[in-house]
Order: sequence, then structure tokens, then C-alpha cells
Amino acid sequence: MKEIKNQAGISTLEVIITLSIMSVISVASVWLVFTTLSLRDQVLATTTTAESLRVFSHSLSSGIQKASVVSSSPTTLFLTSANECWSFIYDSSVKNIYYASSMASGCTPNLSPNLLFFPSNTQVTSFTFQLNPLSTGGRQITASGVVNTILPFGNYLINFSDTFTNLVD
Repeated sequence: MKEIKNQAGISTLEVIITLSIMSVISVASVWLVFTTLSLRDQVLATTTTAESLRVFSHSLSSGIQKASVVSSSPTTLFLTSANECWSFIYDSSVKNIYYASSMASGCTPNLSPNLLFFPSNTQVTSFTFQLNPLSTGGRQITASGVVNTILPFGNYLINFSDTFTNLVD
């Protein structure tokens, strides 16, 4: 009698090779997903930070150019014009800038604003206002600091410094 070997099954070696290939594909897929999420968060953080700084700079510029009274310390800026008042206060414990604006004739700046300027996922890790009188009259105000936008898969940190000129005296 002749012995017949059954070769219909798969060998252990074939299973190991198949599992190895599947593992490599799985790891590559997970890496690709996390890389995509990281890139998405970096783009979102960059865009969020840039837009927040643009709006902040525009608000400061508008308030400073119109202001007839400007008072400042390294962490506060109060602006008063004929029909508009602005308050900006940096809070290092919250790592954000509180602000308030009032559009009324004869207004005074709010000394305790309660609105946060930057979104909750953004930290202003350092910030200062610097007020310098100009020899020709008016004032020059510099706002500078470091903004860090934090998202689950990426952060965006940027140093900024803007200088504004107030010619109203």
C-alpha cells in the first residue's frame, strides 16, 4: 500500500509569514492615522493662533489709534477715547488676556474685565505692554509675548511683538 500525504492545510511557517505581513501593515496604518491627526492639529493650531493674534492686533490697533487717554503697566492697558473704552489685562495664572470694551460717550475702562481674548486651548505663557512717549508727541505702545496653542496631537508656539503709535494727545 502506498501512503498518501494530505497537503490541503497550511504550515506553521505560512501562518507566521502571514501574521508578520499583517502586523507590518497594521503598524503602518496606525502610524499613518496618527501622523495625519498630528498634521491636522498642527495646521489647526497654526491657523487658530494666527487668527487669534490677528484679531488681537486689530483690536489693539483700533483702540490705541483712537485713544486720547492711555494708561499702562507691564500687564495692563487701558484706553479711553471720546466714544470707546478698552481694557486689556494679562493674567499669568490663567495664561490669557482678559479684555472689555465699551462703546459709549464718556465711558471709563473696566478695571476688572471678565472676557478671555484667546480660546481655551491657547496659553499666553508670557506677555507685556510697554508704553513709550514720543518726542514729537503721542505714544508708542508695544505688546509682546509668547502664545502656545495646545491640541491633542500637536502644539504651536509663537513669539510675537506688535508696536502701535498713538498720536492723539
